[in-house]
Amino acid sequence: MATGEQVLAHYQITVAYANEFILANIRQPDIIFDTAEEFGITTQHLSNITGYTTETISNFFSSFGLDTIELDDINILFNSELDNGFSLVGFNNRSDVLSTSSLGSLVKAEVEILDYSDFFEPIFSYQKDDGLYTPDELGVPDLGNDIAATQESIESLVYGTLINVYAWLDDSELTVLKSFSHTATNINEYRSLLIDALSDPTTRSDEELANLIADETAVLINEYWYGDVIVNGTLDLSLLGLAGIA
Repeated sequence: MATGEQVLAHYQITVAYANEFILANIRQPDIIFDTAEEFGITTQHLSNITGYTTETISNFFSSFGLDTIELDDINILFNSELDNGFSLVGFNNRSDVLSTSSLGSLVKAEVEILDYSDFFEPIFSYQKDDGLYTPDELGVPDLGNDIAATQESIESLVYGTLINVYAWLDDSELTVLKSFSHTATNINEYRSLLIDALSDPTTRSDEELANLIADETAVLINEYWYGDVIVNGTLDLSLLGLAGIA
């Protein structure tokens, strides 16, 4: 994960200038907060820049009704705690109709081509500066530190993960999970439903699974760009991602 100083350098802003901006707007914390959110500057980045602890910064914003969780949700794949769900995250090593290129062709027929390509890029360009995606940047702790910062990497991870999830879900289970009404208090109920549904694999042909994943990916892409809920992670609104949002 880039430091606050590195993020500022990416935007060609000095630490001194950033601190001047913060001091000039200290009585208008929403301006500081909104600017940080726009450029992907997290609570930790602000701590690097100002020298204050993340706790102090969070408490400061909280006193004005601003939640720094919104600043910290910048991960490329997931911005949620998935517990054992992380074991389902992985690259796509399938071939033929379930290959990444084949699935991509199916999805591109359903969405705008720019929406497709941009979906597999990070919202915050500084995350690509060193040419690698770290576990912190991806939001998945166990993928290692040598993942190339390319569209192809994210594309493979998205399709690989969706294959790992949908290969275990039959139509009735999908109907229940997709019709679940999420609230702030029923996350554990949804998690239990998902864990139970993932306890035994379903029987689908590769062609059926490919068409299902293509349709679901097209929905994800359209919701990502045009839906009511704003997220930064490509899989935040997936069945697996929703299981980690409290």
